[in-house]
Amino acid sequence: MVLNSRALVLLHILVWSLPDTLTLSSGTLSDITCLKSIRDSLEDPLNHIATSWTFNNLTEGSICGYVGVSCGYISENRVRGVQLANMGLKGKFPRGLVDCRELIILDLSGNEISGSIPRDISEILPAVEVLKLSNNNLSGEIPSSMGNCSNLEVLILDNNRLTGQIPQQLNQLIRLEVFSVANNLLSGPVPDFVNVTTIKSESYVNNSELCGGPLDCCKKHRWSFEIEISFRSGFVVGFVVFAFSYTAFFTYYFNLGVGSNKRNKMPTSTTELTATRKNIEWQMIIDPQISQLGRKVTRVSFVELKEATGNFSRHNYIGLGKIGIMYKAMLPNGCPLAVKRIYGSESFEKQFKSELSALARLRHDNIISLLGYSGERNEMLLVYQYISNGNLYDWLHTGKDKDKILDWPSRIKIAIGIARGLACLHHNCHLSVVHLSLSSNAILLDQNFEAKISNFGEAIILKPGGLMFVNSSDNDLSNRVFDGSGVRELDYYKKDVYDFGILLLELITGKAPIQINNYSNRLDGSYVDWITCLLTCPSLMCNFIDKSLIGSGFDNEIFQLLRIASACIKPLSCQRPTTLELYHAISILGENYGLINNDTEILRQSEISTTSTSNKIVEVEST
Repeated sequence: MVLNSRALVLLHILVWSLPDTLTLSSGTLSDITCLKSIRDSLEDPLNHIATSWTFNNLTEGSICGYVGVSCGYISENRVRGVQLANMGLKGKFPRGLVDCRELIILDLSGNEISGSIPRDISEILPAVEVLKLSNNNLSGEIPSSMGNCSNLEVLILDNNRLTGQIPQQLNQLIRLEVFSVANNLLSGPVPDFVNVTTIKSESYVNNSELCGGPLDCCKKHRWSFEIEISFRSGFVVGFVVFAFSYTAFFTYYFNLGVGSNKRNKMPTSTTELTATRKNIEWQMIIDPQISQLGRKVTRVSFVELKEATGNFSRHNYIGLGKIGIMYKAMLPNGCPLAVKRIYGSESFEKQFKSELSALARLRHDNIISLLGYSGERNEMLLVYQYISNGNLYDWLHTGKDKDKILDWPSRIKIAIGIARGLACLHHNCHLSVVHLSLSSNAILLDQNFEAKISNFGEAIILKPGGLMFVNSSDNDLSNRVFDGSGVRELDYYKKDVYDFGILLLELITGKAPIQINNYSNRLDGSYVDWITCLLTCPSLMCNFIDKSLIGSGFDNEIFQLLRIASACIKPLSCQRPTTLELYHAISILGENYGLINNDTEILRQSEISTTSTSNKIVEVEST
C-alpha cells in the first residue's frame, strides 16, 4: 500500500510536468529541424558547423551551445540568432530557416552564398531584426517582400552582385536604422526611407546607376518638366531641367493666375517702393552680360530657397567656404539641391558675379552645374546640383573612418576627372576660364567618385576676342594681366597647372598642402628638388607616401604620377605642361582601370589649342 502511494505521487508529478515538457520539446524540435536543414543545405569545407552541430544526445538547451547559435532566455531554449559569418560556407540561401520561428538575427556575411534572395523572405524570416548577407555571391533582385519584414533594424547587402532596382517597398521599414547595398550592380531611384538622417550616400557607393535621396538627382528629373514646387504666395515655381550628360539647368515660371497678378501689382507705399527699388538695384548690379544669362541659368525666388533649406537650418548645413555657407535644399519630390548663401555684404559681389558668369556658360561632367541664382532682399544665393560625397579635402585629410579611405584606382579616376575639367576650362574655343583658386576643397565627388570642379569666385573669364570678366575692382587689371603678348595670360593659366600639381601630391601622399610645404622646406629647396629626392631615395619615399598605398602593388604608377606632379610645379611657368597635355598623360594610367572616355570634344579642342610652351611632359608607360 505504501508503494502504491509513492507510485501515485510520482505519477501526479509526471502528469503535471508533462505539458511544459511537451511545449518546450515542440519548440526545440522545430529549431532542431531548422539547424539540421541549414547544415545539410550548405557546404562546410572548413568544418565549422559540422564538428559542432552533431545533434547527438540532445537535451533541452543543448543546441544553444552550438557554434554560431544563440538563444533567448535560458528557460525558453529557443534559437534567436544564427551568426555564421566568415566560415567559408557555400550554397544557396537556406530556406530551412523558416523553422527557426523565433529567429531575430541572421548573419551569413563573408561566405560564398550564391543564387538569389528568396522572394518570400518575409515568410521565411517573419521576426528578423538584423539581416547581414554582405560579401557573398548573391545575384538577382532584392525581393519586394523584404519590405514586409517590419521588424528590420539592420539590413546589410553590400559586396554582392545584386541587380535591378531597390524595391520602393523598403520605405515601409520604419525601424530601419542601418542599411547598405554598396558595391552591387543596382540602378534606379533609391527608396525614400523614414530615417533619412541615418542612411547616407555611403550606403549606396559603387552602384553607378543609383540616384535620388542622398545621391544625385535622377536623370528623369533632368530631362523633364517634372520638378515643381508651389509658392506659398500662390504662384508656382517649375524647375525645367535640361542636361548634357550629367549637367543641368532649370527654369522658373509664374502661374498665370494669382502669380501674374502679384507680379504686375504696383507698389503702393513708400516702404514698398523702396524695397522694390532695392531689389531692382541689386539685380542691376549684375552687369548686362550676367542679366542676359536668363536663358542659361534661372533667377529663383529667395522665399522659395529659404523654404527649401528649412530657413537655412543648421540641420541642412553642408560646409563653410571662402565666400559663403553651403546648405542642402530638398524639393518636394525628393530631389536634393545645394544652395550657397554668399556672405551678406557687397564686398563679395564680385565673387558672386564671377561664379555666376563662369558656371552659367559652362556645361561639363567634371564641372559643378549651376542651376540658378537669387539676388533678392540684399541676399546673394547660388543654386547647384547636389554632390553627395563631399569634397576631396575631407576624404584625404579628415576621414578617420576606414570606409572613407580612397584606393589607388579611385585617386587616378579623380586626377583624370580634374585634368579633364581643367582642359575644358583652358582649351574651350568659345570661352576660356582660369580658375586661380584650385584646391582639394574645390573638388567635389559624386557617388561614383567623379570629380567636379567648383568654387569659381576668383576666376578670370575670356572670350576669343579678349578679356570678358575678371574679379577685381582695378579697372586697369586687364591691361596688366593681358598685355597683348600672351605672357601674363600664360602665367595665369599655368597657375592652375601649379595648383593641380599640388593636388596630385595630396592624392599621392594623403597630406595637406601645408604639410607638403613643411617637408620641402626641410630640404631648403624647391618642390621639384624635394620630389627628385623622393624619386631617388626609396626609404624617404616610404615615409612620405600615403600609408594606405604602401605595399598595394601600385609603386610604378605612383612614381609616374609623382613625375607628372613634378612637371606641374616647376618654378618657371613656361616649363609647365598645359592641362590638355596633363589630361592625356594621366589618362594613360587610367587605361589600366578601364577609365577611358570618348572625349571627342577635348580631342577636337586639342587640334585648335595653342602649342605647349612646356618642356616635354613626362612620358607615361602603358602597362
